[in-house]
Amino acid sequence: MTTPSSEALRTADTATTVTRLRTADGSGLVATPYSQPRLSWSLASDRPDLLQHAYEVQVAADRSFSGAVFGGEVESDVVTDHPWPAEPLRSREVRYWRVRVRTDLGWTAWSEPTRVEAALLDDMDWTARPVHVPSDRGRSSPGPVPLLRREFTLPAEPVSARLYVTSLGVHRTAVNGRPVSDDLLEPGWTSYPNRLLYATYDVTGLLVPGRNAVSAAVGDGWYRGHLTWHKNRNVYGDTSALLAQLEVTLADGNTVTVSTDDQWQGGYGDLLAADLYDGCERDFRQEPRGWRLPGFDDRGWEQAAALPLPSGLAQRAHPPVRAVQTIQPEQRPLPDGTIAVDAGENITGWLRIRAGGPAGSTVSVRHAEVLDGEGRLLTSILRGARATDEYTLAGEAVELEPEFTFHGFRYAEIDASPGVTIERVEVVVVASDLSRVGEFHCSDERVNTLYANVVRSQRGNFISVPTDCPQRDERLGWTGDIMAFAPTACATFDSRAFLDSWLTDLGIEQRPDGAVPLVIPDVDLGELPPMELPFAGTAAGWGDAATVVPSALFDAYGHRSLLNRHYATMRAWVDFTAGRLDDDGTWSGNAQLGDWLDPAAPPEDPSRATTDSAYVATAFVAHSARLLADAALELGRSDDADRYAGLHRRTAEAAWRRWGDHASTTQTGCALALQFGIAPADERAAVGEALSALVRAKGGRIATGFLGTPFVLPALTATGHTDEAYQLLLNTECPGWLYQVERGATTMWERWDAIRPDSTIDTERAGTMLSFNHYAYGAVATWLYRSVAGLRPATPGYRTVDIAPRPGGGLTSADASVVTPYGTASVAWSAGDSTLAVDISLPPGTTGRFSAPEGWRCPTGVGRLGSGHHHLTLHATS
Repeated sequence: MTTPSSEALRTADTATTVTRLRTADGSGLVATPYSQPRLSWSLASDRPDLLQHAYEVQVAADRSFSGAVFGGEVESDVVTDHPWPAEPLRSREVRYWRVRVRTDLGWTAWSEPTRVEAALLDDMDWTARPVHVPSDRGRSSPGPVPLLRREFTLPAEPVSARLYVTSLGVHRTAVNGRPVSDDLLEPGWTSYPNRLLYATYDVTGLLVPGRNAVSAAVGDGWYRGHLTWHKNRNVYGDTSALLAQLEVTLADGNTVTVSTDDQWQGGYGDLLAADLYDGCERDFRQEPRGWRLPGFDDRGWEQAAALPLPSGLAQRAHPPVRAVQTIQPEQRPLPDGTIAVDAGENITGWLRIRAGGPAGSTVSVRHAEVLDGEGRLLTSILRGARATDEYTLAGEAVELEPEFTFHGFRYAEIDASPGVTIERVEVVVVASDLSRVGEFHCSDERVNTLYANVVRSQRGNFISVPTDCPQRDERLGWTGDIMAFAPTACATFDSRAFLDSWLTDLGIEQRPDGAVPLVIPDVDLGELPPMELPFAGTAAGWGDAATVVPSALFDAYGHRSLLNRHYATMRAWVDFTAGRLDDDGTWSGNAQLGDWLDPAAPPEDPSRATTDSAYVATAFVAHSARLLADAALELGRSDDADRYAGLHRRTAEAAWRRWGDHASTTQTGCALALQFGIAPADERAAVGEALSALVRAKGGRIATGFLGTPFVLPALTATGHTDEAYQLLLNTECPGWLYQVERGATTMWERWDAIRPDSTIDTERAGTMLSFNHYAYGAVATWLYRSVAGLRPATPGYRTVDIAPRPGGGLTSADASVVTPYGTASVAWSAGDSTLAVDISLPPGTTGRFSAPEGWRCPTGVGRLGSGHHHLTLHATS
């Protein structure tokens, strides 16, 4: 055991406290999956210009910290991602930790202690085995949802109880009839053959001395339900199953363990079917009343059968899916008696309905994102997804709500049989429950609406995995979409643990040669007309999620351990792409998805973009090589840093030799040349001029697809063409961001022209690939944060913050804030005729760098900014 130095005892910073102690586990569960948790904290102080110089961590077995282990003084000015200083935790072990930091005034007081408990860290800890209802095995179509239950006796008062639970499928588990949590669609979607997540719940308050019951319904979910537009079933297995282990400590010191085994009973109830794409069917007349409570007569049920313990069991470390909002929608009757419902915005979730009617009467709810020309639901673009919930009533008023499904919709229609009374209708919004960290606002309400649409699209597509869309028969973890959107995702919601989990599956699913599948988790996509997919379904820009997403996470949160954890995946992808380069150093001659959905591409062939797909592919090889070189440098891998910096340089030079002239003819070509370091330094100004000329020539209309859109506004700003950047942003003609807004969009569209200028929907040319909730083009929000408002991380995790507002476009004010690992950083500016007022707030432990926009004179001496609040007044230079 080490002790603090004597100097540490002599000086003190009484004005600063250490707050927000946390580990890298973002699950919110009672236990952590990590034996050596990574530690982070924040500082609170009214004292300006505050920096951390060092820290000390104590770990102990109790809150009194008797016999505490000191990590010793560690020189560090960052507050994130520090190593666990004590022995690794063992399964179920509880420890307490606290921290204090040294500032320029000395040591702070110790923080309040934080408790950490280990989950089950080894397969040997599991006595439970997955159990299923034998008659349900092998079902090849949606059918009754299996129910599982077990009663047991506690001979004394329970003082502590942990339920470790997961499923093959998705489950809702209860103890004595009360849900163990409000989590939905547990355990989410992962690479099931290799990684199955469980949750740890404190269920002490749900237990009683004497008889108790634990029960679960287990739906098909992603495990065995429909997947992809081919609606394949049983992709991962032909039966659902529950794995649960309840460990109870009693007041007399004894313990009781109840595990899933062949002593459980299985049956069926009111859930006749539940499918993610098709919806839910419930018949309340078939509810086995009291089945979740002790004393239920289950003698007519089947004996459950056990399966082997799954591979890759680990506790979930990211937030669960939950109901995150309730909306009171508009309702109106239609001539045929149907009730039309309008949520007012495009959401992901379902309707909750209070209804009453005679036994056997029915209620059906259909969903769609948009209406057809006659004002009815346009369902053809849902393709094979029925998106319908059906209920049969038992004779009394009841709350109707689906299980084990979700829908992407704004509009719904409720069709009820005669005699049914609809008493109440609510819209329930569901999403992975990530904390909101970013905000943006400006003087143009159209841009504010655009930003709100980006937020909704992220929320509606972050459901266990980052999906492309939430409504049709797809809802897959497309790599290209999150590659484009990752920086925005990290600035708007706390996406660290969520995307870290997804990247773990990406690494698992990565091919032995380093190729990255198009979707993660990887499922068979079959034919994707009109092209044959290259290299077993990988593509440039899509596979580059392997490098772009970890880099975005490191940029936003500063966790070096996360970067290190995914480094091998990053390197394998770059090595794969480098191995595909021709003798001239370019990647050509292979099918690519290219600048997908370039507005000039034929509607029936979104890959036929105006920018050469081989150029785009080669540019992404260079881009990922540079990101990998930066990561290697950060991790102290100097040989790799040199190697991949060289690969970036050679590939960039090869791309420019072959496509330099072509690159300057398209918005995407210019943007990638500028942002990926393709254009030589002495050519950058000319490429910037070419890009600005292209924007002006099109009257501000956007001309980029999925791969070019994230980079076009930053490229214009970086080369001094802020006016043209605002022209693109504020254009209201098709295609453009505000064109969608003016057509009533409440989320981001998959196609720029999903609704045509005459307000019709082009289902003839676009076919059924027509989603109104795709977040890829929402990457524009990064530019809103970083350039319109002027707030961006200068060093990982916002340890240093760049404040560089770039007013324009007639905006008179803008503001943004981000809850960084250090605390909230914010900037707000307002422009007058000859002055620009800028207000800046930097959290303790950070510094800022201010850059005045062109045409404005900064006050003398402003450059470095310390933590605290700053008000600057800039004057026009002319």
